[in-house]
Amino acid sequence: MTVVKASASHPLYNELLAIVGQDRVNDNQVIISAYSKDACHLVADRPGIVVMPNNVEEVQKIVRLCAKTKTPIMPAGGRNGICGACLPRVPNTVLLDMINMKRLVKLDEEVMTVTVEAGMRWAELIHILEDRGYKLGFRGPYGGNAATVAGSVSINSMGYAASKFGPAPEGVVSLEVVLPDGEIVRTGSAWNKEAQTFTRYSSFADLTGVFLGDHGTLGVKTKVTLKIYPKAPFSTYIDLGFKTLEDATAVLLEIQKRGLTEELNCLLARESADTYFPGLLDSHPGINATIHSVVMETDQQLAERKVQIIREIGLEMKGKDIGNFAAQIHWAEKFNEVQPMYNNGFWLNTCHLRPIVRLPELMNRMRDIFKKYNLEKNGIKWIADALAVDRAYSAAWVTIFAPTRDKMEFAERAWNEMLDAAIETGGCPYWTGLLWENRALKKVDENFIELYRTIKRAIDPDNIMAPNVFQGGY
Repeated sequence: MTVVKASASHPLYNELLAIVGQDRVNDNQVIISAYSKDACHLVADRPGIVVMPNNVEEVQKIVRLCAKTKTPIMPAGGRNGICGACLPRVPNTVLLDMINMKRLVKLDEEVMTVTVEAGMRWAELIHILEDRGYKLGFRGPYGGNAATVAGSVSINSMGYAASKFGPAPEGVVSLEVVLPDGEIVRTGSAWNKEAQTFTRYSSFADLTGVFLGDHGTLGVKTKVTLKIYPKAPFSTYIDLGFKTLEDATAVLLEIQKRGLTEELNCLLARESADTYFPGLLDSHPGINATIHSVVMETDQQLAERKVQIIREIGLEMKGKDIGNFAAQIHWAEKFNEVQPMYNNGFWLNTCHLRPIVRLPELMNRMRDIFKKYNLEKNGIKWIADALAVDRAYSAAWVTIFAPTRDKMEFAERAWNEMLDAAIETGGCPYWTGLLWENRALKKVDENFIELYRTIKRAIDPDNIMAPNVFQGGY
């Protein structure tokens, strides 16, 4: 941040300068502008100043300064999210850019965990572990070249290997969190200084879960301990095609119930395959939905047998084996697959969770909206995709792409109807941010949200940590 000279106009500039030094604090409007967006089109308040701590002690000092002066603070990771979760909601916020805190703290092979600082990128962690003979469970969102570990667990990220291991928070064993008063809490078995950090559930209430999915409202995550597994060097792949989405989702559910795959995706319409993998279905005119399976194992025969079982399930349930190109590309291009999609225009997404059996219901509603707005003739492409997760549910993405800014207003009308349709057909967002917050708050049980707010008031009485998140109004 030294290329652009700070304006030194923020009320806390000099005090923050004394904590982190000149190279890691800036309030110049050029810098502020760069930090005022994530990967979505949504707009909130600009931060007042950006600070890059190098360690937990600096985070503590910054948080204590903000608490003393009642200055709002917002932690941020790689800022490649598509929901506006890390964007400030009030003026003059101190934005904590955590990406300098990216060290591997400990690889504990005895209890199969790895502890990393908050700003560790998923792609880097994967490579470090692979070199040492291990893998993660959940391996990061699809933008994992930029996404950070703490950012992902803060917003319940979905992504690679969630089919087998669940969303980002499922892999968390323990957290180190700087609370809004600057004190530190370590969760799970880390409450015992004599113990290794080996389990999330230990002796007391599950305090780890309080901070997962909190969108940074309850504290600043500085370290995350994750489960690790033996490296699985043997991979097999298969793509299956179906005439109807109903047939495809029946097979998707059956495969997922059996826990056969590392990654299991379903493209919910032929148009999605044509956008995502141009030419994939050219020789399969009757195929209107596809399933893409990735199997990883420590034993080659086991990997091959699992993909054989998947093939048998698909063929018995009206499917067709269409090769393995798409599944291989999807896995091999990990973290590089998303960026080319921006060539289609501005993303307007509807990422949410739903039972697999309710995917056809979603698509019927979405197609009605596509037809109402005549999206294809207006040059607006779309992708409908579902990632199987846990036993029987999915993370569904129905995304439209506004090709140019002049199409944005038109596209947003369709998109807002799509967001309503997702919730009305039983969907639950896994993150909120500016994307989902107002809609989720209209539906949420009052006792549920009031319990969260009671916790928030108790540990952050002056509401300095990510203020107004989960309050609505945007």
